[in-house]
Amino acid sequence: MFKKVFRILLLVFLFVTIALVAVDFVSYLGYSKWEEEELSKQDITCMSDITVESSIVEDKIKKFTLSDTRTDFIVLTESEMLYLLGENFTEEGGDISVEDICLKPSQGLWQLYLKSEYKGISIPWLVLDIAKDNIETAEVYVRKVYIGNLNLPEFLEARLKGDLNKGISDGIIMLNENNFLGRRIDNIELLEDRVVFKGTR
Repeated sequence: MFKKVFRILLLVFLFVTIALVAVDFVSYLGYSKWEEEELSKQDITCMSDITVESSIVEDKIKKFTLSDTRTDFIVLTESEMLYLLGENFTEEGGDISVEDICLKPSQGLWQLYLKSEYKGISIPWLVLDIAKDNIETAEVYVRKVYIGNLNLPEFLEARLKGDLNKGISDGIIMLNENNFLGRRIDNIELLEDRVVFKGTR
């Protein structure tokens, strides 16, 4: 699922690079202050600050997949989600590489922060508001896209949100139709400190 989303994010990074050319000095100063203050907050967890044993995540997925129970759940912490995101967003040999990924979770809304570089040139933080409505469904979606604390032009944001949401939707459909986990994902819950996936056989 994340592979397809990552390919879309590659396009996002290119758009961000182009948009930066048009950012004036005042906006840049505001962004620099935001970067310093935002990433020092205690409610943000970054991939660069954590250590996750891959076996723990793999064991959780294996248990979820092999469970005999018709309906079962897998619960992933912020750190475990960062591990999975890091594994899936990394693409060897490409012009764009991910430097860091951060998460700022809350009930029903997780903010995803992506720091990358293009051919060795650092690109500002891309921030995605990822939301889940309070209904039982596997549909999560990007509600808002920012460059740091800066709003994107409406036409650009609408295009990016459309591409990202289609990628997420296609990824979940593919996950379910190909039965990768041995289960159909029926519900995803974004909670304050964890993500819960509900799957049925």
